Amino acid sequence: MRLLTLFLLALPAFPQADYFPPEITERMKKLPHIVLITGDHLRWDHIAANGNPAIVTPHIDELARGGVTFLHHYTVGVACTPNRASLMTGRYPNAHGLISNGIMLPDDEVTLTHVLRDAGYYTGQMGKLHFMPHKDRDHREPYKPYGFHQMRLSDEPGCYDDAYGRWLWAKGPQARENARVTMPGERKTMEYHTFAGADDTTHASFVAEMSNTFLDDAAQRFPERPLFLHAGFYAPHPPLNPPASALAQYANRDLPPRYWSEDEPDFLPPIFAQRLRAWRARYDSEQWDAYRRHFYAMVTHLDENVGKMMRKVKELGLWERTIWVLTSDHGDYLGDHGIAGKSDHPYDGAMRIPLVIAGPGAPRGKRIDELVEIVDVMPTLLEMAGLPLPKGNQGTTLLPVMNGGAGRDAIYMQGLNNRIVRSREATYAIYANGEELLFDLVRDPRQLRNIAAPESALRDKMRHRLLLKIMETRDPLPERIRPY
Repeated sequence: MRLLTLFLLALPAFPQADYFPPEITERMKKLPHIVLITGDHLRWDHIAANGNPAIVTPHIDELARGGVTFLHHYTVGVACTPNRASLMTGRYPNAHGLISNGIMLPDDEVTLTHVLRDAGYYTGQMGKLHFMPHKDRDHREPYKPYGFHQMRLSDEPGCYDDAYGRWLWAKGPQARENARVTMPGERKTMEYHTFAGADDTTHASFVAEMSNTFLDDAAQRFPERPLFLHAGFYAPHPPLNPPASALAQYANRDLPPRYWSEDEPDFLPPIFAQRLRAWRARYDSEQWDAYRRHFYAMVTHLDENVGKMMRKVKELGLWERTIWVLTSDHGDYLGDHGIAGKSDHPYDGAMRIPLVIAGPGAPRGKRIDELVEIVDVMPTLLEMAGLPLPKGNQGTTLLPVMNGGAGRDAIYMQGLNNRIVRSREATYAIYANGEELLFDLVRDPRQLRNIAAPESALRDKMRHRLLLKIMETRDPLPERIRPY
């Protein structure tokens, strides 16, 4: 084990940002540590403490009980990369430029990590980041640092020779083969199986072990510096490959209902209706139940590894000084409307995601129902640390909301081919081909009947709200410095 630990520390954590302020200050010693945990495809209701007794998440529940959980927190994009960039820059996709997957985060974007590093934080990135496209890239090559001192990157759970692949090879060829998955683009629509290797060799276990290695290393080498860690879990993103131990917990457990209706496609534009009918023709309720049990097991295994990180922080004596944030880049329809995954369909299953904030500065045991967005996380953390926002940040601190203030009037989401606005009363989306979707959330909270046609006062109101959001979220950079 000692040799393995030394090997892992010798992995290319790539000499990234070897920058520190010249000396430790008293202020630095008082800054909170920050642990940011992200899942992928993790919905807001995939936390038992958020009102879903069917799912097993005791460790995330502990964070929620000890802090604040936001029940109406939303993405601002419709895919992984845009939302991850918005989380870490506090800027909308139209501003940072990553409107879809397959685009690289520009070098001049200032991330949360840059701000924290410049304030004296020692920073680590373990697991998935997805600021660079990962197709047709040599995953053995160094990644752009984006403000991180240490990086052990793995954007996929076993198909690349990345840090996870090398970690597995260190355990032996069989461990590597047991964890191998199909390449993106070659996967089945609903692909699931039981993980073939040992529980402690899953991708989630890799992220937790690398995170704990970073925490150990940082606490030993830089005991007076504040720490920032981003643990980027891939779970519960498909392909679903939970260990048998997690899957067994759902063998006889009742799952919540899927929300869909027989006539739902009849009210949708042709291309959307065709998609829903194609899905329904391929999968029956028995297949959906099997898929969802594997998905839930992925969440439970993620939770187990979050628990390992929590124990490590307590063991190092850092708990009282650590801010915990748990969120996701987007959710998953998971059978609602008869579909799975994520896309530019404006359904809450993919757009509504968890946000838990716990630790110094956060109230304990609060459940907040106000509308908030992923761009709000960065300004919240910086205010909790007493650090200034960088220019161009478009988020809003959530500290007033945590203490009883109002959230947003509406959520604004951007895709490559659509724009979406979601208020308390309605969800409205318009697409590049002119098609529209409108759901009355008061009468139809499950978004089962599109009422975009004929014209209505509600449609006019949501169109107007969308136009205002488009103007409100224009990129504030570059700054206007003179009248002309």
